Amino acid sequence: MPLYHLHKNTINLLFLLLIILLIGVVIKDLPFNKNFFNSPKHSPENQRFLDANSVWIYAVAISHDGQVIASGGYDKSIKVWNLSTGKLIHTLKGHTNAVDTIAISPDGKILASGSWDRQVKLWDLKTGKLIDTLSGHADDVKSVAFSADGKTLASGSWDNTVQLWNVDTKVKLHTLKHFNAVRAIAISPDGKILASGCEDGKIIIWQLHNPQIKIPLAAHNQAVLSLAFSANEEILASASQDQTIKLWNIKTGQLLHTLKGHHQAVFSVSFSPNGEKLASGSYDRTIKLWNVKTGKLIRTLEGHNKAVRSVVFSPNGQNLVSGSTDDMIGIWQLF
Repeated sequence: MPLYHLHKNTINLLFLLLIILLIGVVIKDLPFNKNFFNSPKHSPENQRFLDANSVWIYAVAISHDGQVIASGGYDKSIKVWNLSTGKLIHTLKGHTNAVDTIAISPDGKILASGSWDRQVKLWDLKTGKLIDTLSGHADDVKSVAFSADGKTLASGSWDNTVQLWNVDTKVKLHTLKHFNAVRAIAISPDGKILASGCEDGKIIIWQLHNPQIKIPLAAHNQAVLSLAFSANEEILASASQDQTIKLWNIKTGQLLHTLKGHHQAVFSVSFSPNGEKLASGSYDRTIKLWNVKTGKLIRTLEGHNKAVRSVVFSPNGQNLVSGSTDDMIGIWQLF
């Protein structure tokens, strides 16, 4: 065979190998590869994703009967979904800026939303109709939480305050003043304690029956982005921009564990209903499950292609719902 034929065949073979290599690199980085194919971290039959149609998801919530998911995001709306079917039930519109936080009342009748438009809105979850707008903050609303009886709503804001509202009368009950922006709030299951997390890394524990009584904790080196109480009311979890999660004994203020494993800011934490596990979502695109008693990492869930901004366990503890700025809502079957 002439030498020029050998040279031509060699070039063609090298060109073909180069194309195969490039295709492999592109497929590896495509989002569907992570969402629908096997991974050493999880299997596809244990997860599914709801497409929020090009909306960065900042917050997710699940009703106490486990039937409804709600999501809030950059497009100023709240979407309500059927958990079992993934069908979109309502799109709630009324905010004039991004919806950064949502919460569903214990009886499943009311959804509260907080926005960069400085307003808190109350919605009828069944009909999707606006009930009322609570105005009182002077800056972005970053967190909302219902009390266990559903009668009180707390809202935390960049304006350095937490506002307490009577859900029935829509009247403001108290204003809890802070020295820094409030990024996260949580109310204990018995409704007696409110925890607020601030931009300066501090956590403040308030007695709701007497908001003048407060206990500060020097918790993190950077902003506290999420707080959650365990069901037995003994442990408070705090997530921070400093990439760590901390578990606190509420009665003593003692630090129980510092959970390290995320490589960027931790946006959200949620306890399993039995309090044995903690889920965390991070800017590093992963969700991690932790053993609360030991502080050890159990499992890492991968599938989102951008920051995981919000995570919440289902009431039965079998599913985890996540919201991400990749426009997707993840539903993870854990057990």
